[in-house]
Amino acid sequence: MYRCILIKKWWLADSFLESFIRRTTCLELTWAGAYSAEALNTLQTGSYDLVFASLPSPEMAVPESILSELRKQQALIVSASYPEYLFSGYGLDPLYFLKEPFPPANLQRALEKFKDIAYRRKSA
Repeated sequence: MYRCILIKKWWLADSFLESFIRRTTCLELTWAGAYSAEALNTLQTGSYDLVFASLPSPEMAVPESILSELRKQQALIVSASYPEYLFSGYGLDPLYFLKEPFPPANLQRALEKFKDIAYRRKSA
């Protein structure tokens, strides 16, 4: 099982993404929460196989400290309601970008890409 976390736009929002992660048999969601000091601490102190980040609108600033930690992640899947190019200034290099709303098939493709990369890293 792959350990993952989800950083989402709002603390209480239960998202399709979170529901999907919880239903998979290959992912263990160890933490889910909003962009906050707790999210930063989780990124800095934990060890995860995969990080999901649901980005807020471009007008809402994501703290640079969190962006810095997201840039360090080996496996990052990003989702947002806005096109990817609007976040180009963030300097993120995700494995996959999910444009919200997205069909389950797109999320499944993102997960398959992650598992393929994880398998190649393990075999190397």
